[in-house]
Amino acid sequence: MAKEIPDAPKQFGIRLSGETMELVSAIQEYRRKNNEAFTLAAVVEEAIECYYDHLVKEGHLEDDGTPNP
Repeated sequence: MAKEIPDAPKQFGIRLSGETMELVSAIQEYRRKNNEAFTLAAVVEEAIECYYDHLVKEGHLEDDGTPNP
């Protein structure tokens, strides 16, 4: 989906590599098949949540978002 409309991310002022666009398209297709929101914004929001959880798990952030010294 996203790779079918390569200018879509430019509407948001971002540039994504072709590899990233393929990954976004695969996630969008999976979410569409599971009746979940599959907009670029929904995919980015979920990616941020996953990365945040990873940073907390690795000890780089507290669960309230403050950095660990």
